[in-house]
Amino acid sequence: MGLFSGFTRRKFLQGAAAGAAAAGGLMPGASLGATAVPPGKKLFKDVELTYFQDSNWLHSPLWLSPHLMKEAGVGIKSREMYDGGDAVAKILPQLLSRRPRFDWVQFPSLFFGAFAETGQLEPLDDYFAQYAGSQDYLDWVMPAYREFYTKWDNKTYGVMLDGDIHILHYRNSYFQDAELRSKFSKRFQRELEVPKTWLDFVDATQFFTEELSSQGVYGTSMVVNPPNFGWGFWMDIAASAGVNYFDENMNPTINQGKAAESLDIYKEIIKFGPPGAEAMDIGTTIQRWQSGSDVMSVWWIDLSEFTVQQQGPELAEDQRGAIVPGWLNDDGSITNRAISLWCRTASIPKNIPQDVKDAAFYFIYRMSHPDYSNEMVADEYCGSDPYGKTHYGDAAAQLYLQANPQRGTDNELWSTNAGIFKNFETAKNHLDAGLANVEVGYPQFFWEGTPEYADALGRNISKAVSGELTSQQALDEAAEEWAQIAQKLGLDSQKRQYKNFIDGARALGYKI
Repeated sequence: MGLFSGFTRRKFLQGAAAGAAAAGGLMPGASLGATAVPPGKKLFKDVELTYFQDSNWLHSPLWLSPHLMKEAGVGIKSREMYDGGDAVAKILPQLLSRRPRFDWVQFPSLFFGAFAETGQLEPLDDYFAQYAGSQDYLDWVMPAYREFYTKWDNKTYGVMLDGDIHILHYRNSYFQDAELRSKFSKRFQRELEVPKTWLDFVDATQFFTEELSSQGVYGTSMVVNPPNFGWGFWMDIAASAGVNYFDENMNPTINQGKAAESLDIYKEIIKFGPPGAEAMDIGTTIQRWQSGSDVMSVWWIDLSEFTVQQQGPELAEDQRGAIVPGWLNDDGSITNRAISLWCRTASIPKNIPQDVKDAAFYFIYRMSHPDYSNEMVADEYCGSDPYGKTHYGDAAAQLYLQANPQRGTDNELWSTNAGIFKNFETAKNHLDAGLANVEVGYPQFFWEGTPEYADALGRNISKAVSGELTSQQALDEAAEEWAQIAQKLGLDSQKRQYKNFIDGARALGYKI
């Protein structure tokens, strides 16, 4: 199994129980300008493609295949699935081969730079230029994803398929409970509100745990394991405090500034968690949220989506989302940063025939395009989170309440089709919270060395959580390991690759 093999959050979709509703014909969302297909003309001669995807992403290419075959003469022949943590082991040998087994590949975006750096991904800018309206599409992709997970050295090598982001999930009833509000006000001399800062979050976590733990309810469960993902939850805090990964000369900065202070806050949150909080894993946080055992959860946006149908109406309609807490600055302002951890990109290998490249590009472009993806991201059997501008807003929220017209239920892979949410306000709040966090989205590291960097940082953070090291010692150890990794991989190469991160961050207005 790979380094990230414990990451199984979307597998919880497989057990979703919901009423089935038969779907009608395809009803694309609003188009971005000119259509990509000349009316009445097929672009390809019934080309069937083979693709690779990570096993947690689910099935949208399969149900879109007949639509795109009818539209342009390109569809899916077969797919090969791999564990997301095995992406490098499964994909890299194929990219480097004379004839890869796949015609396009979907992979977690944290490996995007490593694959682009091989020189074996097909540059896509000229392909986009062939289609009217493609610039509108590129502008439609949210900058927090476009700037990092599709571009490399000023060229486009990827198409976005999934926009992961952390948000703050919470149970509204606890914040509205009159008795709890009165107790909190007397204790903290302020009103009980959804936390705006990380120190507020610590107070709320402690308060709810102390008031409700006798009922089996705790303030929050913070992800620690697997360590190669746990670091991202610390980074929500650290990035809001101004901590970055490296300086421009590739010297690690994860142990500088307010880094140790942010790790102290992370540890303080964990201290008030449920039994086993020091080793809390992703799967357990899902189960706890689904059962109503936590008042708050800093998690990916889709936590509420794939647990809602197992929660029952009372719990389902009680969940809300908000922007992740932020760092309180000396001038009273608050800086929020939400990590866009994981995400998914689609790319085309360079070493395949040109006619297959043309067909593969068309397929992934149209799949990503809002004509199809507006409905796709709102489908419980897709596994994609919003990544484009029309994936947010009232019209987008409405799609979460209804059957996806792209498919029926006559397939064991997608046996229900009745929408994810039952209440428009729940769906709207879900997307409003996602958008607020995307607008302050902070990128993961995504260049060569990502698995090593993630392991070193997460492993040492775990040592701080367990008390084996102080916060400063743990981050110093991680920084030393990072320096060794950068040297091993070639400092000049790492600095050049890291520039993609710097350029993207500055394009979003971050001071790097």
